[in-house]
Amino acid sequence: MKQLFGLFFLISSNLWAQQPAAPTNLQLYGTRSWIRLDWKDNADNETGYNIYWSATKQQPAAPSAILPPNSTRFYIQQIAAKTNYYIWVEAFAAKGKSRSVKGAVTTATKWTLDTAAGRQLDVPGSAAVPEGMEIFWQDEFNDTLLDRNKWNTVYYSNIDFLKKDNLQAMLGDSLPEAAYTFTGHSIHLFTNDSLPAKAFYPGNGRKISSIQTYDWRTNENKLDNSRGGYFEVRVRRSYTGRPQGLNTAFWLDSPGPDLKYYLQEGTTLEGTTGIRPKGQVFEIDVFENLDAQFVLHGHVDANGRFVHNLATHIAEGFKHDNNWVVHGILWTPNSIKHYINGQLIKAYTNKHQIYSPNHFMNMFLGSYGGGGSVDMEVDYIRGYQWPLAGNNELPNPGFEANKSLLPWEGTATLSADIKRSGKHALLLAPGQEIEQYVYLNNNEPYQLAYWENGRGQLYASIENVKLVTGDREKMAEQTTGGSTSFVRKTIDFRSGKEYGNNMKTVRIYFKNTGNANVAIDDIAVTKGK
Repeated sequence: MKQLFGLFFLISSNLWAQQPAAPTNLQLYGTRSWIRLDWKDNADNETGYNIYWSATKQQPAAPSAILPPNSTRFYIQQIAAKTNYYIWVEAFAAKGKSRSVKGAVTTATKWTLDTAAGRQLDVPGSAAVPEGMEIFWQDEFNDTLLDRNKWNTVYYSNIDFLKKDNLQAMLGDSLPEAAYTFTGHSIHLFTNDSLPAKAFYPGNGRKISSIQTYDWRTNENKLDNSRGGYFEVRVRRSYTGRPQGLNTAFWLDSPGPDLKYYLQEGTTLEGTTGIRPKGQVFEIDVFENLDAQFVLHGHVDANGRFVHNLATHIAEGFKHDNNWVVHGILWTPNSIKHYINGQLIKAYTNKHQIYSPNHFMNMFLGSYGGGGSVDMEVDYIRGYQWPLAGNNELPNPGFEANKSLLPWEGTATLSADIKRSGKHALLLAPGQEIEQYVYLNNNEPYQLAYWENGRGQLYASIENVKLVTGDREKMAEQTTGGSTSFVRKTIDFRSGKEYGNNMKTVRIYFKNTGNANVAIDDIAVTKGK
């Protein structure tokens, strides 16, 4: 019996030794058009991997895909959106199979932030990223397929709709598809004699390979950037030959599905009435052509004809042709700033000439040209915003995000000695003041709450800010003070009215009107009842 047992143990041990180890750490990411599988390859003697998937919990009898040894990633395509899928991955060798590692994923149609990707950036952001902002949207282009939860692959814009260029093709879902390839760490958007298959403008042969975050045909917005933020891309642009209409661009355009955001207030064209106040942008070109021309577009006449830009400038001293360059735009409720390679190029900060839009914008990356070839390689695109905690819609409410107080502005200073929580509070000496312009939902009840401490007199006010002119309308105010410990104060108010779901710009303001210091901390702006 001992000999038989020993023989059985020896045979069993040899079989297990020849069987490959099971893969581990299976991670699944589902989009509307594909599912990505990543796993750790633990076997050193596998022949390959069997991949199974099903919309039921029952593992299929035969694998749907067979991969070579040392594989660690696979994409499942031809899937249904908004569906639960069950995935099995097993290693196999000539002598047997490993245990399967399994998981489940839903093919969502809404993009969600991959926090792991945000923590492990191949290339860090530039020095222009405001301290304290965090990534809320990004594409590192590290996949070999385009994430259709983030991007559309057909080009269309306000100016095309105005001129009725390819209007029927847009409505009939037959616009030319963008041409692009992946390197594993970037995307190439290109045009050449072969691709895209059709010219966007047949008259001059100009082709466009563009990806964008809004779909004109379906009116689907894939990126809610209505609160603004800092947006940055790292690109390398080049061309060959003499392309007609040569252009490479990173830009933002007002959405459709009609021209209401393009037309100015008081203008009606073919049944559509404009809602954009004169002086507000309908388009922002962060760069175009093969230089660094930054353009704010907005002059449109009473007949709907585009007249001129609102402002423009060209940054000198940068080499763009076949060179990696980082371009950034900081869009706040009351300013727009332009950056290249982390350097501030120009700031539009006049609070009585506010160009900023108060609604989401369609974001484009694209190459344009007829004849020759045009290529724009994009390493990454990232959107940053101030993180908001809980129901509080006010950025940097406890003055912990940075030492510059941003996005607050004023003469007050940080205090590490008098504070209610965290490391800092804000100290206002007599006469000092602080303000913040913030986007809030329009026509909604809100409450401003704050904690104050000190013998000074603290004046607080909330004002609606008019688009473009920056004129302010006081909604609520109060003066309090004389406390020797932190005391909570509140003010109820209602944000002003804007069109539809557009944002309302509101100014939160504090000033020490007394003769002694006063500290404030833990400010909150939350929706009321």
